[in-house]
Amino acid sequence: MKHIVYGLTAVLTTDEAADAVLDYAAALAHAGLSDVVAVPTVDPFGTQTTTSFLLAPALGVLVEDAPDDPLGPDTESFVAEISWRAQAVRSAPPDAAH
Repeated sequence: MKHIVYGLTAVLTTDEAADAVLDYAAALAHAGLSDVVAVPTVDPFGTQTTTSFLLAPALGVLVEDAPDDPLGPDTESFVAEISWRAQAVRSAPPDAAH
């Protein structure tokens, strides 16, 4: 599990989801783009929830290790979608990205 730290808040999600968000944020920043993503997360009480993030070039995102949580959210489809988006941003011709 990992925390995604955004501003003054940290949310807990799977390693794969956190890494995918960080990778997508990097792709967007490189292209000068922004997007909103809804990440499957776990709240402080262990309840699965969704947290939305605005990923934009000027906004920092930090990912840090967290203790494993057996009740972590199912993030397989989220990771596939965000990985596809990151690849699409990286594959776009330079003029099409702006």
